[in-house]
Amino acid sequence: MVLGLNRVSKEILSPGEARSISLQFIRGKYYQGQITVDEPRLVTDGAFPVYQLTGAIKMPSRSIISKIFAPAAEYTFNMQIHALEGSILNYELK
Repeated sequence: MVLGLNRVSKEILSPGEARSISLQFIRGKYYQGQITVDEPRLVTDGAFPVYQLTGAIKMPSRSIISKIFAPAAEYTFNMQIHALEGSILNYELK
């Protein structure tokens, strides 16, 4: 399954569209997390333009005992979205 927009024209996505695609993808994988996404950066270093996004996810603990001692785990992520197609090229969770 490929997330993104099926674009016929070769217009560059807006930063808001790139952010929306990233949120949809991350929420699909980490639906219980609180997600924040920083402002997308457009990079045209390679053969095609790419949006680079960074953000954070706070995942609540699953068990009651864990919630008392470790209320939420924090992770950061990096993501690359093809700026013409809207497809996710790469993502990394740390």
